[in-house]
Amino acid sequence: MQVRYQRGGALAVSGVGFDLAPGAGLLITGGRGSGKSSVLRAVLGLAGPGGDITVFGRPPGHPDALQRIGWAPQSWPFTYGIRAGEAAAMVARLKGHGPAEAAAAMDEAGFTATTKLAPLLEIEESRQLSLACALIGAPDLLVLDDPWEFEETTTAIRRALDRGCAVLAASSDPGGLSALLGASIALTEGVPA
Repeated sequence: MQVRYQRGGALAVSGVGFDLAPGAGLLITGGRGSGKSSVLRAVLGLAGPGGDITVFGRPPGHPDALQRIGWAPQSWPFTYGIRAGEAAAMVARLKGHGPAEAAAAMDEAGFTATTKLAPLLEIEESRQLSLACALIGAPDLLVLDDPWEFEETTTAIRRALDRGCAVLAASSDPGGLSALLGASIALTEGVPA
């Protein structure tokens, strides 16, 4: 895999390759700026070109592939004018699901601040809501950028792996995620260490 953000610009990531089977986990580790998030963005079709990447037999970003992915981004992912529960309901609708699926995912992620406005969420609440949105609809691939090790997060990852979902995560502070996901790739300046 290669990731280059500007045509002719320097490579952000180079030489990273992996196959992620159903029910398997992979953790991308490294310091700030090492390319962890760039790998995830390449898989999602948000960075490119990515080289020879396929996701569920499709190029990254293909609607058929994206429909099967649950993504929890690292940065602030929520629109400012809505309440947290409305954000989850909107994600559910976009994924073709209803309010019951949104509520179940929020429960699984341990998120309870459904009536808070998105900009008023604490960082922990934002991470829990982001995880909930990723879990909606029981995706076939969970992509987690810098997940926090809440009990609900590790439980959700275990459940996802047990039901055959692949889990791809990136973290500069992996803690117990390495053991939980089973495999890891360490990056230094965009290349495997």
